[in-house]
Amino acid sequence: MRIYIAGQVTGKDYKTAIKEFDDAEKMLEARGDEVVNPTRYCDISWSWEKCMRVCLPLLTECDGIYMLRDWKKSRGAKLEHFVAIKLGMKIENQK
Repeated sequence: MRIYIAGQVTGKDYKTAIKEFDDAEKMLEARGDEVVNPTRYCDISWSWEKCMRVCLPLLTECDGIYMLRDWKKSRGAKLEHFVAIKLGMKIENQK
């Protein structure tokens, strides 16, 4: 399965956010998923809008979305969750 990771980046310590996404990526790959980690496609200097223009097309190419624990604190992750629902994608929440 190709799965997209969604969670909070903006408003969080950047190194902490990147580690959380990277840890999720490793776990998902270990179980056999092909992973799209959006933090690998955006630069810290970019605006939220620019990141969403890059990330939303990546999401639409996936079969599912993996929601990190803090996703409800993120405007972008909430948008990605909404899109995943509307596209009928599998949604998995981090435990």
